[in-house]
Amino acid sequence: MQTKEVTKMLGVNRERIKYFKKQNVFMPENTVVDSKSAEYTEGDVTALRKLVILTKSGLTCGDIKRIQNGEWTLQEAIVERRKIIEDEMRRMRGSLSLTEEMVKIGVQFDSMPIEYLWNEIQQKEHEGEAFMDFEDMYGYRPVPLMRSGDCPHCNAVQEIDLVDYLWDETLNESHRENDMGPDIVYSFDTEDCIGCDKCGKAFQVRGWIREYPVGAYDSEHIDILKVEGCHEEN
Repeated sequence: MQTKEVTKMLGVNRERIKYFKKQNVFMPENTVVDSKSAEYTEGDVTALRKLVILTKSGLTCGDIKRIQNGEWTLQEAIVERRKIIEDEMRRMRGSLSLTEEMVKIGVQFDSMPIEYLWNEIQQKEHEGEAFMDFEDMYGYRPVPLMRSGDCPHCNAVQEIDLVDYLWDETLNESHRENDMGPDIVYSFDTEDCIGCDKCGKAFQVRGWIREYPVGAYDSEHIDILKVEGCHEEN
């Protein structure tokens, strides 16, 4: 099967499969010279389905790699990941409860009862309740995802906010001693045509950006490609 057939069947894009390969959790049965001529087997499709199921359950590629290497059983990985998910949900429930109270008392920005709410939060945290915060990375990214790149048609510099094209944001927990903790990989693909601000011709931007440790820029790979047969008006 060709890549296009597989992506349609699984409901994922080409970059997701490339990401699985890059993370060394998916190795096609046939040697692939280039992605355009890739031929996937039924075994490959089964392996990819398994990866999609596991990642939708919350497991990261780091978790899956540990399972494949025999460092963890699937049950051990699920238990560890559940702890992380449950902790995130606990913080979310705390914030949800706080927002419900703010709605109930009709809080307004200009007249917010700061002292009251501050004391409420302090008391609840003292009792063991937790809340979402900027460290949880809900909408907060210390490493900007705005990039400049040259239009592949006319070389005009383009400003592209890659946040708009994210398809995956994976936190890979660290399990090694003496390292700097987990890393985050942001994967993006504009897929549909976006147009050059100057010439109006279409191009595609795809790749990944890595934070390591969390909050610090580590590395990136970004491709800017011509797209034929699609035209954006200025």
